[in-house]
Amino acid sequence: MRTIKCGGIVAGCIGLLIFGLFIVDWLILIFVVPLLVLLFAGVLSFYGEEIKIEVVRSLSSVKIFEYDTVEVTLKLKNLGESIKFLEVYDSLPSKVKVVKGSNYSVLDLEKNEEIEIKYGISCPIRGRFLLGSLLFRVRGFFGMFYKEAMVESSSYITVIPRVEEMRDIAVKAKPNIYPGIMHVKHAGIGTEFYGIRNYTTGDTFKRVNWKSFARFNDLMVNEFELESTTDVILIVDAREIQGTGTIKHNPLEYGVKAAVSVASHFLKRRDRVGLIAYGSSQGELKWVYPESGKNQLYKIIEEIVNLQANGDFPFNGVIHRSATHMLPKKALIIFVSSLENDWSIPKGVEQLIAYDFNVIILSPSPVDIEYSLQTVDVNNELAHRVLSFERKNFITQLRSMGVRVVDWNPTLPLTVALKEVGRYQTRR
Repeated sequence: MRTIKCGGIVAGCIGLLIFGLFIVDWLILIFVVPLLVLLFAGVLSFYGEEIKIEVVRSLSSVKIFEYDTVEVTLKLKNLGESIKFLEVYDSLPSKVKVVKGSNYSVLDLEKNEEIEIKYGISCPIRGRFLLGSLLFRVRGFFGMFYKEAMVESSSYITVIPRVEEMRDIAVKAKPNIYPGIMHVKHAGIGTEFYGIRNYTTGDTFKRVNWKSFARFNDLMVNEFELESTTDVILIVDAREIQGTGTIKHNPLEYGVKAAVSVASHFLKRRDRVGLIAYGSSQGELKWVYPESGKNQLYKIIEEIVNLQANGDFPFNGVIHRSATHMLPKKALIIFVSSLENDWSIPKGVEQLIAYDFNVIILSPSPVDIEYSLQTVDVNNELAHRVLSFERKNFITQLRSMGVRVVDWNPTLPLTVALKEVGRYQTRR
């Protein structure tokens, strides 16, 4: 292919010829000769062989948290003739930024020579990103011609939202038969003292309360508070309205971070955690069956990391489709939503309460998000107050139904917002 320089030389030759004809002076052709010689030399010096370069791309990690750095290593081997001027460009997604070195290099490669290029990348946005093909460009010695070649070398990196460590959340839900660390107000296997009772046949002497025996001359045994697990289902609202804001600051982004953090918290307690994400206008649900263990967190992250805001499927439609056959009985339901533009939410919550589910709503406030992104003036302050008043009225309506609603200002840590859970007791 021709470069701009080559086009300029050809245009200069044609211009001089036309100018010579116009002034009827053939001596002007003397100035054309050097340009033609330069053009001819450029053709002779151009690398005519095909670009034959073997590429191996490796990443220091394929799963990272937001803003973490991944080192990219490119190993190149020239299988063709020697190349004196080779440009290498590793194409990256627009959201991925180079933080160390460069993904563009200019180098010389001898025949069968191997070379290694390293640079660092980072991404502030969750998602799964493709590092695509490499572009190679060879320029001639005079820079008038070039040849390009694309080499396929696909690699993926998964960017995970950062997990915020949280303290214990005050929740009440039906315990499972599996041992865990959630204290249940019943006697059973555990470590916290619950009370004493009379000795019965079969009780181990390790549990005998000897102080009570010495005082009352009657065998009594210690009982401990049952420690069990519970089922937790995260329902994440991914409707189109949840994407309102910037690419980094919107209810969906904050909601995904909160869901991952809450899932990590309950899985550390050995509870069973599941996920439902919705939004598509066709009513398609992303569903992760509730299980426990570290692998369950990875399953939830894989399902939620690529979640995009789209559709307008109503919340009560989700409950109608999932409550009877997808949700474990008397599970703890944590609904993550900004509560915008969906007047079916109270009806859906009412259905959950009728099915005897314990419901917590974690709501990243879109009013506070937008207010934090704007300059402070009288008009914005007034609009913020009006919208906050309307939002509080809707939240009060939900709380009057017996639901604990966490009105979360995302400029504050999630741990601070979740303290609000204990302030509102669930009515039955």
